[in-house]
Amino acid sequence: MEGKNMKMISLMVIVMFGMLVGKSSAFRKDCFVGCLTTCAVTHPDLHMLECPFTCLKKCLSKGAPSNKIESLGGHYCKLGCATANCINNSTPQDPRGDQVEHCVNSYCAKKCTN
Repeated sequence: MEGKNMKMISLMVIVMFGMLVGKSSAFRKDCFVGCLTTCAVTHPDLHMLECPFTCLKKCLSKGAPSNKIESLGGHYCKLGCATANCINNSTPQDPRGDQVEHCVNSYCAKKCTN
């Protein structure tokens, strides 16, 4: 009986850890939109595309693992893909967080894993 309980607890811990790891690597629009708003207020003199790029880089880095070279390659692939394809219509006045999040997490994630 005690062995079954231990197996069940171990399985639950593994599943919960997997869910946590999966969520941390995804790009989140709330990070991007919040950063964009802060950047626009604190740096009104920056060029229109500097805040979106800076925030994209910051929010992608939050979920990037720093211990594997392969993971860093995927991170830089996502950064390049998202810069070229996802933030071109994003401004501090109209961040388009949903569109950017969808583009990064679906289009760039697929493109950078193949």
